[in-house]
Amino acid sequence: MDVDSLSPTQRDALAQLQALTNGGDAEVAIGVLSSVDWDVQRAAEIVFDGVPPPPPAPAARIEEFDIDDSEQGLLSGRRSGREFRQVESSSLSTIVIRPMRVVFNILAIPLYPLFSLLRFIFRALRIPLPNFGPFTLSYRPLGPGPSHEAKDPKSVAERWVLTLEEETGAVCISRSANRRREQGNGHSVATGVAGPSNLTVRSAWEEGSSGAAEGDLKLLPDFFLGGYEEFARTCQKDIKIGCIVIVSDEHDDVPEFKRSTLTDPSLLRVIQENDILVWGGDIRDREAWSASQKLQATTYPFVAFIALQPRRAPASSAPPAPTMTILSRHQGPSIPSTSAPTAAQTLVTHLNEHLLPRVNPFLAKLRSQAAERDRERKLREEQDRAFAESARKDAERIEKRRQEQRAAAEELQRAAEAEARAAAEQRKAEEAKKLWEAHRMEWRRWIRRGLVVREPRPGENGRGKTMRVGVRMPDGRRVVRFFGENDAVTALYAYVDSLFIPPEYGQDADPVAPPEGGWVGEAGLSGEMEQSGRTPEKWWGFKLVLAYPRREIPWEADKKVGEIDVLKGGGQVVVELIADEDGLKAKGKGKSAVETDDDDEYHTEESD
Repeated sequence: MDVDSLSPTQRDALAQLQALTNGGDAEVAIGVLSSVDWDVQRAAEIVFDGVPPPPPAPAARIEEFDIDDSEQGLLSGRRSGREFRQVESSSLSTIVIRPMRVVFNILAIPLYPLFSLLRFIFRALRIPLPNFGPFTLSYRPLGPGPSHEAKDPKSVAERWVLTLEEETGAVCISRSANRRREQGNGHSVATGVAGPSNLTVRSAWEEGSSGAAEGDLKLLPDFFLGGYEEFARTCQKDIKIGCIVIVSDEHDDVPEFKRSTLTDPSLLRVIQENDILVWGGDIRDREAWSASQKLQATTYPFVAFIALQPRRAPASSAPPAPTMTILSRHQGPSIPSTSAPTAAQTLVTHLNEHLLPRVNPFLAKLRSQAAERDRERKLREEQDRAFAESARKDAERIEKRRQEQRAAAEELQRAAEAEARAAAEQRKAEEAKKLWEAHRMEWRRWIRRGLVVREPRPGENGRGKTMRVGVRMPDGRRVVRFFGENDAVTALYAYVDSLFIPPEYGQDADPVAPPEGGWVGEAGLSGEMEQSGRTPEKWWGFKLVLAYPRREIPWEADKKVGEIDVLKGGGQVVVELIADEDGLKAKGKGKSAVETDDDDEYHTEESD
C-alpha cells in the first residue's frame, strides 16, 4: 500500500508508529497497522512483543480518571481557566532534523558494534553518555531492545531509573545522605525513603559536563518502583499526590528536561516537603505507553499530577466516594526556564500557588478520616481481643467447673461402686457366716452326742479322781460340771460347745454320725479342723481361761484334764469368744466375751 493513498488519520497513525519505533520501513509499519485496524497501541505491542496481544475482554476494567484542568490556563498565560496549550515539537525538528537523523543512523550501521562497545565502557566507568544534540549516536533496533527484555514492571522501572542516573549523573535523594557522609560534602537538600537505584553516587567533578561546582551532588526524586496501576493504587491508598513523568528519547526536549527539571533543587524540595509520590518511564515501555494513553499525553516530556478529589454530584444526593483525578498536565519543552510548560520554576510555582492550596485541605480531611477509621479499627480490635480474652477465661472457668463436676461425679460413682462392692462382700460374708454357723451347728450336735461324756458317778474309779469345774458363759450363765482326771480336754471343750446349742435342738435328734461322713472321735474332729483350714481356737470359736489367776486352757488332742495344772483339784473357767475376723470386716465391729460380760465376782487379767 502506498503512503500517498492513506487517509489523514492513517498517515497520523503511521507517523506515530514510526516515531515510536525510531523510523523503520514504512511498508512494514503500514502492514502492521492495517492488521490491527490502524490501532497504534496494538501495533506498537506487536512490534515490541513480536506477537499480537489477545483482543481485550468486553468486561475488562479500565481505570478512569476525572480531569480537573481548572488551573491549566495559569500555566499558558491565557485568561481562560479551561484552556490548555498543547506544546509540540518545532517544524524544523519535524521537517529537517528527524529525516537527517534517520539517514545518519542508516549510514552508521557498520559502526553499531563500536557504539555498543563505547556505551558499555561509559557505563562501566560511570561516565554520562555524550549527547550530540539532534544527532545523538544511538542504536535502537526495531522491536524491544534490552530495556524491554524485563517484562516485570518493577524491573522495567529500575532499569529506567538506572538509565536516568547515568544520563544525568545524579542520584536519588534517599541515598544521597549516605554518600555525602562518606565524602564529607555536607548534607543533602532533603531526606526520604530508600531510593530505587543501585548505582553509587558520583560527585560533580566526575560528571564533567554537569556544570556543578566541585563537591556538589545532583539529586533525583525517589521514583516509585512498579507499574503505573500499582502507583495509582498506592496514591489512592496512602492519600498522597502523585506525580507522573513520561519521556520519549525521540523528542529533542527530553534530555534538557532530565538534566534541568528532574534535578532542580527547588522542585525536589517541594516534592519532599509535601510527600509527593513520583513515578516515571519511557514511552517505549508498555507501562509508560499505557499511562500516556490514559493521561492523554500528546507530546513529551509530559508531567501530570493526580490525587483523590470529590466527585461532582447533585446537592440533594449523598456525597459520593472520592475518585482519582488528574489535577494538571504539563507537556512540552523545559526551556526557557521561567515560562516553559515543564520548566522546574513553572512546576514549582504551579504547585505552591495553585495545586497544593487547592488539593491539600481535601487530602488532609481524607487523612484525618482515615486516621479516625484506623483508630476506631484498632479500638474495635482491642475490644475484640478483650472480648476474646474474657470469653477464653469464661470458657476456662466453665471447663474447670465441668472438670470438677466430672471429678465429683466420678468420685460419687467410685464411692457408690465401693459401697456396692462392700455390700456385696458383706452379703457374701454373711452368707458364708450363715453357712459356717449351720455347719458348726451340725458338728455341735454331733459332738454333744459323740464327744460329751457323762459325769462320773460316786465310787467310780475308772476315770480317776473327780474334778469339779465351774463354767461361766459369755451370756452370764454359770454351770457346774464334774469330770474325771482321765477325761480328755476334748470332753471339756465339747461340753462347753454344747452349751451354745439352742434349746429347740433336742438332744435326742442329734446326728449319730459325723457330718459329711467324717471320722468319729477326736480323729474325726482333728480332720475337720485341718480340712476347714482354721486353727483350733478359730474352729471352736472360743477359748477357756482360768478366772484367777488368768491362765488359758488351750485345746490339745489326746490330752487329759488331769494333766492341766491349773485344773488339778477343779476350778472356775471363763468362756471367752474368739472374734470372727470375717464378721468384723463385714460388720465393722466386734466385742470380746469379757467386754459383754456383766460385772461379777470373777476378775481376769491379761497374761504377761
